[in-house]
Amino acid sequence: PPVLIAVVGPPKIGKSTLIKSLVKYYTKQNLPEVKGPITVVTGKKRRVTFVECPNDLNSMIDIGKSADLILLMIDGSFGFEMEVFEFL
Repeated sequence: PPVLIAVVGPPKIGKSTLIKSLVKYYTKQNLPEVKGPITVVTGKKRRVTFVECPNDLNSMIDIGKSADLILLMIDGSFGFEMEVFEFL
């Protein structure tokens, strides 16, 4: 099975931009928009699935149970807000 990487954070923080950049890095193709899970072949025997998590606590808890890696994105100019601490 592919490695599941969840990208989590407040709205308008760059989650979609990060996923688009990672997909472009591995596939050399532009992704117009992020819809649902995106699976990328990164090697002969490795696949990676990227998922953008919605910004509600129940979704964050559910994705936290199934993801292999969670990338928590925060805005450096604001620092940690209550939403970020809810997920941590």
